[in-house]
Amino acid sequence: MAEATQEKLGLAALCHVGPDSVGGAMFRRYWLAICRADDLKDIPQAVKVLGGGLVLLNEGSGRLGLMGLHCSHRGTSLEYGDIEARGIRCPYHGWLYDVAGNCLDQPLEPKGSTFCQKVKHPSYRVQELGGLLFAYMGPQESDPPPLPRYSTLVRDDGVRLVLPPRHWDYNWFNFFENTIDSLHAFFLHKPSRADRSWENAFWDYPGDHHIEALRTEYGLKTIVHWPGPTPDTLYVRLTSLALPTVFSLGGRGVEEEGFERLLFVTPVDDDSFMVFSSDFVPQDRVDVIKKRDQSRYAPPTAEPVKEYDKRKHVPYRGQVWREDYVCQSTQGKIGYRNEQLATSDRGVILLRRILMEAIETVQQGGVPMGIVPTEKAHETITLDAFRRILRKSELNQVMS
Repeated sequence: MAEATQEKLGLAALCHVGPDSVGGAMFRRYWLAICRADDLKDIPQAVKVLGGGLVLLNEGSGRLGLMGLHCSHRGTSLEYGDIEARGIRCPYHGWLYDVAGNCLDQPLEPKGSTFCQKVKHPSYRVQELGGLLFAYMGPQESDPPPLPRYSTLVRDDGVRLVLPPRHWDYNWFNFFENTIDSLHAFFLHKPSRADRSWENAFWDYPGDHHIEALRTEYGLKTIVHWPGPTPDTLYVRLTSLALPTVFSLGGRGVEEEGFERLLFVTPVDDDSFMVFSSDFVPQDRVDVIKKRDQSRYAPPTAEPVKEYDKRKHVPYRGQVWREDYVCQSTQGKIGYRNEQLATSDRGVILLRRILMEAIETVQQGGVPMGIVPTEKAHETITLDAFRRILRKSELNQVMS
């Protein structure tokens, strides 16, 4: 099925997310993170998701709304509208909409007019969970699939931290496939692993790396392992993700067990995306994580730049996010660039296959991988991830 899908649609389908694209149709079957709950105040907030302009609001009664940005009357932006007890009122001619998109009032129409009953403004479902606001923009909006209860969003045995979103100006897939490409860290990020870095104790033992990629219930996981510090041990890095764009980063070593970080990637359009982060730190690990992050995010040593070096992104060495940005943003879009995948790309290959299968499933009217079934609506989903030294005998448990 995967080969037929790629031949029929082409990998370029992955990088297009607009309402008329097959990639966009796939994305609209999932809940997507669109805002931090703390960032939504008492005024409308314009957002762009999957190529569409939207306005997000917290109605006076506390109900959340996500609606088409432009008034159905004559297109004025509802970002400048007034939030009232029953919804949002356009500032131009006063049309009032509730969060379900019903037009409730048209004050300049003749008395007794029922025209407002014929107007249905675009609206979408919004839910808050764990400090993030999620939107569902697909079919069955009156009865969408359950919002996944990821463990970082629902745990109560520690401290949760929802970081401000990051905004990037290149295609979402370049970023997302990098999350499953564990081995790039050995080369690209080597200059960034100074004494302050948590990576030193784990990555400074290069050897014969083995990478495996396996399907899971909601997505996939990759396991990278190589010879450990003693003959009976291995260095193991496990990473997991769930469709469409959720990625897990776990603790670094035994002292950080129980720490979880989930990244939620939301395409803005074909050329930009947002990344939301949710951290959960066990109560007895708060000080460990705080010290780690203080050192990890310390200002990097400035990279010397030759006076004649006019390259756009120089300097970039010495800071992980800039190194990733340069490599990912200059790749070009998937399906349009020339590339030759190697053994180290097993995770990338499986990720592409699974996403293409999801696109094809939606085109055929089916339910794509990663949708939570109704009977599991209240179950907690944990995406395992860690960097750890394991005994060789423990590897099979990780692979299962």
